[in-house]
Amino acid sequence: ALYPSAFRGRPNAGARAMVAECLGLLVGELVTELSDWSVTTRNKAAATLLNTIVYAEKHVAKHAEALLGAFSKACMDEEDAVATKVDQCVRLAGAFIPPELFISVIENTLRNSGATAGSKKAWMAVLATLLEGCGREEVAPLLSKVCDIVSDMETSLPESEEFQIHILRVVLGCITAAGPDCGPLRRRFFIALLRIQAMSRTLPTLASRATAGIAALASAVGEPDAASLYASEAGPVLEAVAASAKEWRRDSHELLLFDTLLREGSAALAPHFGTCIPVFALAADAQRDAHVRSTLLVLLDHVLSDEALREPARARGAELLSDVVVPVCMWRAGKVAGALRKGGVACLRQLLKARLCDREAVMTQLGKGFEPGPLEPVLKSCMDDDDPEVRFITCGAVQECFALVEGLLDSEQVRNMYIELLKRLDDSNDRIRIEAARAFALFLPSVPRGYDPGQFDYIVRGLLVHLDDQNPEVQQGVLPAALAAAAVNPGQMITIVRECASKHRSAALCDQVIERATQLKRAEGLADDLS
Repeated sequence: ALYPSAFRGRPNAGARAMVAECLGLLVGELVTELSDWSVTTRNKAAATLLNTIVYAEKHVAKHAEALLGAFSKACMDEEDAVATKVDQCVRLAGAFIPPELFISVIENTLRNSGATAGSKKAWMAVLATLLEGCGREEVAPLLSKVCDIVSDMETSLPESEEFQIHILRVVLGCITAAGPDCGPLRRRFFIALLRIQAMSRTLPTLASRATAGIAALASAVGEPDAASLYASEAGPVLEAVAASAKEWRRDSHELLLFDTLLREGSAALAPHFGTCIPVFALAADAQRDAHVRSTLLVLLDHVLSDEALREPARARGAELLSDVVVPVCMWRAGKVAGALRKGGVACLRQLLKARLCDREAVMTQLGKGFEPGPLEPVLKSCMDDDDPEVRFITCGAVQECFALVEGLLDSEQVRNMYIELLKRLDDSNDRIRIEAARAFALFLPSVPRGYDPGQFDYIVRGLLVHLDDQNPEVQQGVLPAALAAAAVNPGQMITIVRECASKHRSAALCDQVIERATQLKRAEGLADDLS
């Protein structure tokens, strides 16, 4: 199958013997012509060399070093016709040159301190093509050496497609050629593919091929699918990657591996989720690289929304809240701190929305009225942040918080929170005002029935003024909060609303609130009569 189309089968013995006898002269001349300035000469030399390899067969091994050197220079020829013929030569040579020999030559060349990135790229391309022409029995004993070469090239070649494609081809070539014999080294191949898969943002096509490569590796080593391979390898790989977390920088391969492993492994990481907690805690360390912290926060937001990781995250929810999310959300000056704070409040909203923390854990962080915990000042400062997106996200987080701790806030916490919510209703951004109104509606069930009349009057008037807002969406956003307020003191509510309604351009919404308060007052009277 590797022979040129002109050959219907193996050449006869006489022809093979004749070529073998003068092979040294032929190789020397053709290697020289492969680097000639003329495209025609290079093209004819490549075609002649291909035919020569057909006749010479295993005898080409004697000239392996010269041929491999020529291949490395000619395989990247600017003329496609020449490059294609050279590629055929390399693939056919792979069937005749013992892998132990060509791998040794390539390994020594690549480890030469004088080798340039371009030279390394060419040699990796040659290695990948040679492997495509090899058999399983020949390649299997040498897989460890190939893995060593791949590891060296991962750290020395630029992260661009023209370089990384050849690393991927070498890995895929080993998997295809060795099949089940990849088993003892499956983890090294898995990590190599995972590293390329981690480049999905910059090299999406290559990352997609790496994903397919993981599925091929799973099949080769006897796993039913990629998920099973993740399940068996994710734990040890995660531990190895996380071990160096304190030394991570923005360009650390381990950071990319950690990110990709959690995104792609999903359910396979559930039994090992505890290993991730100290890594995520680095996001709260102000001394760490800002890019690393930001990457971890974006990843945490994704993890908290992953159904497959919901239960292990819930088991560590209180720890994530106290050790990671709340510290990140604390106010610090500067644009970098602001960007990290945005990521932190996004994680807080997701953590509470998914109910990954119980009521007791949240109340521990909120503290008591006159002894506030770390969460209360964080919520207040983030609701008043200069960044409108932080204010908006925090209002969403506050909604989930109030729904979770309904009925548990003390009087001082109630007072502190309604003041902050009323401020947000006066925000310059209508989108934030509507979100704050939703939070207010969920906050009011925590206000005690028969609450202090003076403070209740202040709350109600602060709500009612927005029922006459110029933006109808704001009016409709505030209406549920006003209806919820009626349950605190229906009688006082009716009195206040009637007074304010006369000042509104339209009393329609006020009438709805009065109707609701009247119904509640009647229900209270009926309950008193029955008692």
